[in-house]
Amino acid sequence: MLKGTNLEHARVHNLRTVLEMVRLNGPISRADTARRTGLTAQTVSNLVTVLLDQGLLLESGHHQGPRGRSSTLLQVDPGGAYSIGLDLDRGHLTGLLVDLAGGVRSRVHRELAFPGPGPALDLMESVVAALSAEVERDRVWGVGVGFPGPLRIGSGVVDNIINPEGFPGWENVSVREQLGERLEFSVFLENNATAAAMGESYYGAGSQLESYFYVFLGVGLGGAIIQNGRPVRGWQGNAGEIGFMPTLPDTGSGDYLGRHFDLFRLYELLSARGGEVRSLTAVAELLDHGDALVNTWLDHAAEGLAPMLIAAEYLLDPEAIIVGGAWPQALVDALVARVSARLPGLRSPLMPTAAPLLPAALGSDAVARGVATLPLHELLAPFPTSVEGSTDRRMRSHDHPLVANR
Repeated sequence: MLKGTNLEHARVHNLRTVLEMVRLNGPISRADTARRTGLTAQTVSNLVTVLLDQGLLLESGHHQGPRGRSSTLLQVDPGGAYSIGLDLDRGHLTGLLVDLAGGVRSRVHRELAFPGPGPALDLMESVVAALSAEVERDRVWGVGVGFPGPLRIGSGVVDNIINPEGFPGWENVSVREQLGERLEFSVFLENNATAAAMGESYYGAGSQLESYFYVFLGVGLGGAIIQNGRPVRGWQGNAGEIGFMPTLPDTGSGDYLGRHFDLFRLYELLSARGGEVRSLTAVAELLDHGDALVNTWLDHAAEGLAPMLIAAEYLLDPEAIIVGGAWPQALVDALVARVSARLPGLRSPLMPTAAPLLPAALGSDAVARGVATLPLHELLAPFPTSVEGSTDRRMRSHDHPLVANR
């Protein structure tokens, strides 16, 4: 539960607490906000006045209370703040402009053969410029970037790419730092699987769950852990990376699970048969027509994934396992059906419960929506978190957006 403190020095914390309470529960009255946060009615009234003046909250109507009393209701002002989310992968760049209420205001999508750092950073810079031009620039609180893992954490921030096999030319390239030098906004970098899971927590199937394991289906396979509504990143920011787990049984070949989800390998197999195939849409169409090669590929993928999900189930004891990402829904559903059929035979009868396997609610924009929450979440969340991945520290000082003059 969100709780505030009546200590004067914790003003920013309390502003965050009230704003997050309204975001999650609005429309809500001042009295209910005070009751739920543990703040005094006077403290809430003062904080709400600040948030109204800054355009982050608005009064949305009235609620008839006991003995005929009418309470003014509060909700977040969607146009009070914006953030930009960028999803960069080997086959595309997707950019979203997201408002404070989580609404997608604008979208840019570019299909691409994965470029080197220079062209990719140029493209990201141009997409941010186009999206930020659609609103007041001082209302844009930051840019989140989703990048395939594994990542490395340096000096307390998610920073460098360390997957030269999947991304040749990107070894030790600091996306956060280099993009931050090009932009006027704070930049946050996140593993794309964790980003998608965060988006699911805010807007999708995870919004009513405290803990779950997220299976990310993109160009390859990834995973993320959500506990108490927040991502568990681990020491180097790579917790949940099941794509790098060795396949079972171990053949000694150094093979790992993610290879069985490598879409570019699938494209090569399909194209070698005759007729170039280079998109997930084309794969989904082949599945719809009962293509034997696609069905066999999904069978092998499910066979490798199922025991890993049992391991996640027993290690983490999650409420659910959610499967989603960039794949078309038909492909996600086909994989979920295959995995679901294999799980019962792998579970121990001694374990009292089994985590349900759920399809994600967000579609192919899950990563971009997830990283778009990073600037707002880090600036608004009332928890004492570090500012991972940011290029500036304004949220730790007196000029935090919640208290700065606009």
